[in-house]
Amino acid sequence: MEILGIKLINRIGDETDFVTFCISDVNYVDLYRPTDHSAKVPAYHTPNGSYLAISTIREISIGYKKFGFKRYGGSTVVNENRVSERIVDEIGTTIIFLCGSRVHVRKKVNL
Repeated sequence: MEILGIKLINRIGDETDFVTFCISDVNYVDLYRPTDHSAKVPAYHTPNGSYLAISTIREISIGYKKFGFKRYGGSTVVNENRVSERIVDEIGTTIIFLCGSRVHVRKKVNL
C-alpha cells in the first residue's frame, strides 16, 4: 500500500515536498508535533527519509493535485475526476458526484 506524505525536513514549498512511499518501506511510525500549537501527526520513518501524514486542507490540495483534486474554498478538496455536475446558486456551488452524492461549497464555481 502506498501513502502520500510530506517531507519532514528540507521542504522547499512546492509539490516536490510531497512524496509517495510504500508502507512496507516504513521502519517505524511515531507522533510528531509540527509546531508548538499544532496537534501531533504520524511521522513515517523510512530508509529514504521521514515524512509526515498530510493533515491540512492546504497540504491535501497541493499533494493530491496531480491526482485530479482541486480546492474549493477554505474547507473542501474535490476529486474533479468524480464530478458529474456543478450547480451554482446564490451562496456557492453544489457539486454532484458520479455516485449521486453531493457537497455544497461556498465558492461559486465557473462552469
